[in-house]
Amino acid sequence: MTAVRFTAPDTPSWVDRLSGDDWHNFARLQNFLRSQPGAGDAQVNSLASESLRVLRHLPDPTSPAFQARGLVVGYVQSGKTANYTAVAARAADAGYRLVIVLSGIHESLRAQTQRRLNRELTGHEDGGVDPGKWGQQWVTLTSPTDDFDKDEDPRQLQGRAPCLVVAKKLVPILQGIDTWVSKVQKHLTDTPVLVIDDEADQASINIPRKGNPTVSGKTDPTEQRSAPSRTNALIRKILNRLPKAAYIGYTATPFANILISRDDHHPEYGRDLFPRDFVLQLPRPARYTGTEELFGPSARDRDVICKVPADDVDLLRKRRRRRNDEEVRLGPAKLPDSLVDATLAFCLVGAVRRARGQAGKPHTMLVHVSALKDDQNRIKTALEAHIAYLRSKHSTSGGLTAILREVWARISPGIKKAPSDSEVFREAVQVMNSLELVLMNSDTDDEFDYENRPDRHIIAIGGNRLSRGLTLQGLTISYFLRTTAACDTLLQMARWYGYRIDYEDLIRIWTTEGIARWFAELALVEESLRDSIIALERAGKRPSEMAIRLRAHSELFLTNKSKSANAVESKGSWSGTHPQTVLLPLHEPERLRTNHELTVQLLSRAGPGASGHGGLIFRDMAAGSIVEFLRSYRLHPDVRAFDGGGIAEWIDQRSAADELTNWSVFLPTNGDSENTAELSGHRVRLTARRKINDNGIGILIDPRHEGVDLPEGPGAYRQGNKYDSQAMRGSRPATNGLLIIYPLDPVPLGLPKTAGPVIAIALSLPRTSDLDANWIVNRSFSSEDE
Repeated sequence: MTAVRFTAPDTPSWVDRLSGDDWHNFARLQNFLRSQPGAGDAQVNSLASESLRVLRHLPDPTSPAFQARGLVVGYVQSGKTANYTAVAARAADAGYRLVIVLSGIHESLRAQTQRRLNRELTGHEDGGVDPGKWGQQWVTLTSPTDDFDKDEDPRQLQGRAPCLVVAKKLVPILQGIDTWVSKVQKHLTDTPVLVIDDEADQASINIPRKGNPTVSGKTDPTEQRSAPSRTNALIRKILNRLPKAAYIGYTATPFANILISRDDHHPEYGRDLFPRDFVLQLPRPARYTGTEELFGPSARDRDVICKVPADDVDLLRKRRRRRNDEEVRLGPAKLPDSLVDATLAFCLVGAVRRARGQAGKPHTMLVHVSALKDDQNRIKTALEAHIAYLRSKHSTSGGLTAILREVWARISPGIKKAPSDSEVFREAVQVMNSLELVLMNSDTDDEFDYENRPDRHIIAIGGNRLSRGLTLQGLTISYFLRTTAACDTLLQMARWYGYRIDYEDLIRIWTTEGIARWFAELALVEESLRDSIIALERAGKRPSEMAIRLRAHSELFLTNKSKSANAVESKGSWSGTHPQTVLLPLHEPERLRTNHELTVQLLSRAGPGASGHGGLIFRDMAAGSIVEFLRSYRLHPDVRAFDGGGIAEWIDQRSAADELTNWSVFLPTNGDSENTAELSGHRVRLTARRKINDNGIGILIDPRHEGVDLPEGPGAYRQGNKYDSQAMRGSRPATNGLLIIYPLDPVPLGLPKTAGPVIAIALSLPRTSDLDANWIVNRSFSSEDE
């Protein structure tokens, strides 16, 4: 069968034979998107180039036979559906005749996906794309109300028109598809099939169960191992039945997919779903609100995170009973203050959106406390009662304005162009009177119905149904207490990511200090993952030829234990990374004082420094000075991701091998705070970072600072309004390291101005010759493969 090779954008490809007239399906999609309100040329052009990039990595549909496995990685709530819709359109234009979209495990998501593809791809939805000429019209084998039926007429595959299936990844549905494929195989002999697996890290991953043996490609065939899980086995079985099949997984959290064994092969089910042919990282969309905006430097002007006390968590998640064993219901007096405040904040930011001309557009609040339906039902009942209480309070005494004013004082900092307080309160009461509670769990038929009723102010209460794929339009306020042991699960539950155009400043998240700390570190885990994927593509290698590195989280597993049997953790190297202190000892004055003194001592030995890029650059410093500084720097006792002593020891080892021998130190002196301080004779404007919990600040480093000591400076690595920090580290000679010392303003960190600057540090480290470590890697890669 044809093997798919890496295809660089400027490399000749089978796709090049297609001319402008061949892009029938994609052209009408493009025209439709351009006609939509708010659509920008840049966004549509990016979709065009990125969908073409994915298509170039697929097999030529005219090839005699092929099996391909690939993965496309996006951002949570960032337009992955738009990309695979465009890829499906281009694939149909290129000659793929059957497109099967596996759309999650919940019917609400499948139906949402079907409606969108009917509108943007097939033309089977009113107001969508032009259905096209006879003979080019799509045949849809599923509908918004009907999943796949194994009795579909196989004659539909005999025409010229492409066919579409949108199905859930549930065993009965997959069994039906498998039965149908086996029945119509004679019609599929020369039919190129594209299988798109949405949320590819959910359900599709093999979670082995005891039973039948499977055979691993690099082990003794007699070795007895557990059989594939049923969903995984069925997807592989369907692919194995198809003579010409290309499989693309889509996800924002690909940890489990990257850890699939690259060698596993079963005589009946075929090769596993490891993306051996390609892994592509989609670019970060313009105006996307992600981890950086909510937990990094971009959030410094507003308090995005609102702390939920432990007592409130216990009240909402535990069933409290009377002596006679009757449940105590959460009446108005018992609803936690934090949830009341979040609800009032939702009304207030809804008022701001109305004042901005966004009345009539979807507006949603998320309440995600527990996976238990009993908890969700209790919370909905309690919220309904409390909202009725608040409404009656306003109607009888006008007292609602007073409590709105109190919450407004806490959330208004950072809100841009806010109307007058009187207008905010007046409009907030209108929002309060129109609130609707929607319970999203398997016991209800509730839906958001954004298309038919876009003007609703919805409080969405639920658990697993809200955790993946389903879009919460107009989400501003999130009340999130759901805990988990895995990074991918936590990221997927964060529905506040996405496009919040013209109301980015209104987002607020009520959560616990611990969950906020998890998300702060997740920013670094995400960033390192994307860097590693980009490095793979730049190296021109397939994922089967070069391991993708995954940075370990200090408190969470990257993915469920059952999905990470191939994970191997190794420690010792910091090659090509940018470690930074995101947890600071803010409540330990002695540690802060020590770090300040260490900085003064280091700078006093560094000379006058040269001005540039908003700070002072001190060059040609010896490795020993940096090692001494890192060993003495006092960290917060809970820090795991930044090991000062371990990094110092590693630098010592590398300098002995003639690497990391020459160091620069950068001191930003033109920060974004109004406050200034003096450090070793240098007057500096301090850098502002806000707390997201008692000691955490989210992302510390400003990406452009990683290039301040490079010959062409950071400007050479600028792409639009972003800086490619991974490319900066890739350009850094193995001999040259960079230490960045951030003097932080103590006031946004909750300390008095007299405390002086809080010293936080980051490093930009080149790729060195020692083996990559400090990462999670796939066990099926040996050291020589890397």
